[in-house]
Amino acid sequence: MTIQPIDTTNIAKGIGPNVSPEAFTNDKRKVFLFGSPSYTNIGDQAIAYSIEKFIQSRFPYYEYIEIMDYATDEGIEFVKGIIHEDDIVMFTGGGNLGSLYLDIEEDRRKVFAAFKDYKSISMPQSVFFEDNEHGEQEKKKTQEAYHQNKNLVIAARESQTLDVVRNTFESEVMYTPDMVMSLDVIPREQEREGVMFFLRADKEKVMEEDFVSELMEWTKKFGSVDRTDTVLDENIVPNIDYADREKHFIEMLDLISSKKLIITDRLHAMVFSIITKTPCLVFGNSYGKAKHSYRDWLDSINFVEYTDSKDVELLEKMVEKLMKAEPNEVDLRKDFKPLVDFFRS
Repeated sequence: MTIQPIDTTNIAKGIGPNVSPEAFTNDKRKVFLFGSPSYTNIGDQAIAYSIEKFIQSRFPYYEYIEIMDYATDEGIEFVKGIIHEDDIVMFTGGGNLGSLYLDIEEDRRKVFAAFKDYKSISMPQSVFFEDNEHGEQEKKKTQEAYHQNKNLVIAARESQTLDVVRNTFESEVMYTPDMVMSLDVIPREQEREGVMFFLRADKEKVMEEDFVSELMEWTKKFGSVDRTDTVLDENIVPNIDYADREKHFIEMLDLISSKKLIITDRLHAMVFSIITKTPCLVFGNSYGKAKHSYRDWLDSINFVEYTDSKDVELLEKMVEKLMKAEPNEVDLRKDFKPLVDFFRS
C-alpha cells in the first residue's frame, strides 16, 4: 500500500507530541496510543511514561505515536488517514475503565469502535462498573462499543478485574501487572525524614478522616508528618502535557524517596514506594484495586504491607516491622510476557 502525502503543517495540538512530523509518513509499523493523560494524576502520567519506555526499549522497529486525551476526536480522524493494516491501536492503562470516569471511558469506546478492523489493546486496567442502574447502563454502552471490535484485547492488571472482564466482554483478555511495574528506574538517593500520607480526595475514597487524624498523630514519632496526594493541585498545576510528564513523575519519586514512611490508599503511591524502596503501609479504595494488585503481584515485598485493619496498636507493629526491613526486590519481568508477545506477533 502506498503512503499518501498528508499535510504535516497543520496537525492538531496533541497529535504525536512525542514525534516529528516525519514519523507519520515513514515506512515503520505504527503503534498509536490514545488517551495519553493531560490531567494531573501522576499515577496515570507514570503509566503513559511506562508504556512509552516499554514499547521503545523492546520494539524499536515500531513508530510509537501518542494522542493526548484532549485530541481524541481529531486524533481518530487523523489516524484513520495514515493507519495501515498491520499497525496497532492502544488505549492507555489505569483504573478508569467502567462507569466512574465516563469522560475517559467514552473516549475509549470511540477509539475501539473507530478502529474495529485493526489490532487493538486496552493497556493494563482496573475495571469497575457500579452495581446500580447507572452502572448497568454504562456497561451496556461499553459492551456495544467494544464488541464491534473483534480484534480487541483487554489487559487486566489484577485478578479481580480479570474476572470482571471475562464475565463482561467477548474480547480476548490478558493478565499482566500495572505498566509502572515494568519500569527500570534508579531513583536519586536522599536523606530521609518524616512521614508522608498520600490520600485520595475523590469518589474512590473510603478512609474516614477521624481515622486519618489518629494515624497522623501517632506517626509523629517518626518526624514531621505531611499530607498530599498523587494528584497535583490543579490550581497550581492546571494540566500536564507530554513535554512535562517525565519532570513531574521524577519529582514525585524524589518526594517519596525523601521520606522514612509512606501511608497511602493510592495504588501508585505504593508502586512509587517500591521503586524508591520506601517503607509503605497501604489501605484500600472503594473497589479494591490496590488490595488486589498487592496480593496478586507484590506481597513478597518486605517493606510494603496492605491492610484493612483500623487497630492502631496492630498498625504500629506493622510499621515498625516495615521500617526495620532490609528492602528486597520483586522481579515481574516474566509477568509482562503476554504483553511482549502481543507486540511481537
